[in-house]
Amino acid sequence: MGHAYDCLVIGTGFGGAVAACRLAQAGLSVRVLERGRRYPKNSFPRDWSNPLNGWLWQHAQGLFDVKLMPGMSMVQAAGYGGGSLIYANVHLRPPAETFASGWPEGYGRAELDPYYDLVAYMLDLQPITARAGELPIKTRRMREVARSLGREAQFFHPDLAVNFTPARETVLNKFNVPQEGCNLCGECDIGCNVHAKNTLDLNYLAVAEQRGAEVTTQAEVTRIEPLSLGYRVTYTDHATGGVPRSVDARRVFLCAGAVNTTELLLRCRDDWGTLPRLSERLGCRYSANGDFLAFAFDTREMWDPAQGPTITTSLVVDQGQGADKTWFLFQEGGHPSQIAGLMHLMAPGHDASVPSDALQAELVKALRLRSRDLAAIDAQAGRFQAVFLAMGRDKGNGKLSLAPLTRELKVKWDVPGNLPLYRTQEQLCEDVARALGGRAAYNPLWSRLHIPVSVHNLGGCAMAEEPAYGVLTPDGEVHGHPGLYVLDGAALPASTGVNPSSTIAAVAERNVERAIRVARGAPTWTAPERAPAPFTSALRATPPRVVPRIDPMASVVIPKEGTPPSATPVVGLRFTERMRGFIAPGHLPVDDYAGAERVGQRAGTVADFTVTISALNLDRFLAEPTHAALAQGTVHVHGLTPPEGATVEHGLFNLFVDAAGFYERRMLYLLPFTGMDGQPYLLDGFKDVRDHGAFDVWGATATLHTVIRRGHLRGGPVVSSGIIRLHLPDFVRQVTTFEVLGTTSPVTQADALRRFGAMFMGSLWDVFVRPRME
Repeated sequence: MGHAYDCLVIGTGFGGAVAACRLAQAGLSVRVLERGRRYPKNSFPRDWSNPLNGWLWQHAQGLFDVKLMPGMSMVQAAGYGGGSLIYANVHLRPPAETFASGWPEGYGRAELDPYYDLVAYMLDLQPITARAGELPIKTRRMREVARSLGREAQFFHPDLAVNFTPARETVLNKFNVPQEGCNLCGECDIGCNVHAKNTLDLNYLAVAEQRGAEVTTQAEVTRIEPLSLGYRVTYTDHATGGVPRSVDARRVFLCAGAVNTTELLLRCRDDWGTLPRLSERLGCRYSANGDFLAFAFDTREMWDPAQGPTITTSLVVDQGQGADKTWFLFQEGGHPSQIAGLMHLMAPGHDASVPSDALQAELVKALRLRSRDLAAIDAQAGRFQAVFLAMGRDKGNGKLSLAPLTRELKVKWDVPGNLPLYRTQEQLCEDVARALGGRAAYNPLWSRLHIPVSVHNLGGCAMAEEPAYGVLTPDGEVHGHPGLYVLDGAALPASTGVNPSSTIAAVAERNVERAIRVARGAPTWTAPERAPAPFTSALRATPPRVVPRIDPMASVVIPKEGTPPSATPVVGLRFTERMRGFIAPGHLPVDDYAGAERVGQRAGTVADFTVTISALNLDRFLAEPTHAALAQGTVHVHGLTPPEGATVEHGLFNLFVDAAGFYERRMLYLLPFTGMDGQPYLLDGFKDVRDHGAFDVWGATATLHTVIRRGHLRGGPVVSSGIIRLHLPDFVRQVTTFEVLGTTSPVTQADALRRFGAMFMGSLWDVFVRPRME
């Protein structure tokens, strides 16, 4: 049995650092477990030639934990200081209206502002304008862009957790920890090697250790189980080669990050059975915080993304009312000069060599190979490319869960439901890129597969008054498991719409204060920095350390009618298609589709699907040779899916991609799903659109040659094969489902349908008519 502590803190991000600091200040015995490493000055990875050398958690516990999951790409940190090591330093408070929906009683700006002020004091927040000297080029460019777009009233400089004393000058911060001043190197989001960032190891965690907290790094928690008085926590000690160890504590504060915290609790409930009373809502209300990543290439004037802190400006977009309201922030970004070449992977046309039918894993692999060629691009060219980050109020309707058989973590994310937000974000990215004289571009996972990337994962263990609605009490304690708390982003019941670090920390400050009052039997305990100021010998009070801080967003002016609409609306298109047919398991040869169909018809082995196909950006869909669209719906495969069918897990549809012959095209369908045996499968089909000599346009466009593969890769072994067909009654219904997205203008809707129809009929003309004219 390990030594018993009053409190055990798991994780050292914005929740864990706050918890460790305050618990230690309260005189409780504190143990801290962090899965990542410490990063002293000049120790962050900088081997640009080898992405495995210190960069990735999956390889020897590196700095970045990247989860490329179907439906969402997640980026997290692993290190002492958590996300503060790689975030862009931005601290903002959501508008008061953010807390009106989904949050329990006791949360709002009036209640949280004192805790926001405390966070601001601890992290010494200030905007880029507090720095002496000229502002970075990209900072000045963004103000010019805001003015040119008529959005200057919504432009502001957010607070940053950066030390802006002169560069290369070492000073002791208010917690007696040495730091240098910011040298504007642009490396904030890969680890600040000069410690100019006010990362959590330099303030909250430093105070925790000064007050006696015991810290163990490279300790990855795998299990929590209750004892008669408290909990036993088991962890893997990576520092000693993976030896399992345990530690007991009266109270446990789980702060491993929204995704990891939720996964650990799911495993404790569903795999180990140690926390059986966890709410059925565990994993629900996951939010990606509306994160959206974009780029601009070949800007008219220099942008210089490697100069300055990563983010220095923000724009507010506030449109619509009620359920139709769209609210998000747009922020300029940056990147180190050494990766200027790699950024060209995002440039239009640079992924043209990637197969059009590449799914997520295949696309990532192809892009990695392509990156080797781009790494040597002259860094000078990178001075004319820009990075943008948007985040907003998404629906927060995602779900984290464990796969039934493999027990791998899964995420379900509603891209179509969040389209209004994503579309408006993309519109502004297009506007800004055009104002800079450049070309907008997007993460290929988004532009090809419509898979977002989130660097601000939230939810999964939402606070709520009752366990039927959430995992935690409004004070962060787990329903049904006294003494077990969640104080990180997993606790937030909705997206913040802004960079969430301050909100995570402020909520943690609020809830750990309440936990300490219970643990110490001290109903008035408060953080020392908030305590009444002591009197001097002259009986005069010294100034308080924590003072109210002016919210930078308070200067923003939102017109009564909302912020200006985009000058470049993004219009999408969607329709629903049903196809039915027959397949035969194990039929050979695999490419004898017609033979497999006949065998399946005699045996009654049916396969069918109903999918909604969404082209989120019609202009891009029509212009790009892959003509990629999102496919979501339900698939039935005899013997593999339950009677109600299986959900298509982020499928892909490609319309009229080039085939082997000059007058040939293919329509591609890639529909991943999970069978009732818990195994992954892929419906992999193509329509062979060419003139077989009988001018059978209907047959070519309605016949899907299909294989069912084991796994979610196109190279997976074939389970069955056959043909699935579009029948005339289903086609008639399909025509009625066409819907134009992103506009209410009848003229624009008609034009969108015209352009799609022209592309469709033009392709058929090229395949069936043009060869007969030559």
